[in-house]
Amino acid sequence: MMESNNCRTWSLTNDLPRSLPLTLRDLTGRRIRVVPFGALITQDFVAGRVTIFLNQAGLVRDVVVENCG
Repeated sequence: MMESNNCRTWSLTNDLPRSLPLTLRDLTGRRIRVVPFGALITQDFVAGRVTIFLNQAGLVRDVVVENCG
């Protein structure tokens, strides 16, 4: 978990229990960005945004949710 501007960034693959399900339905209405392997990204914080990191094979490596509160 990283802290920024009194907000938290949760890594779904590292910080939350493995039993917590995440479906496409859970992402409906959220701002999402997909980051290909090796891509450079900005470090700006957008509360509620979901960032999906891909590995070299194009598969999901990590999912991060920026959360305030």
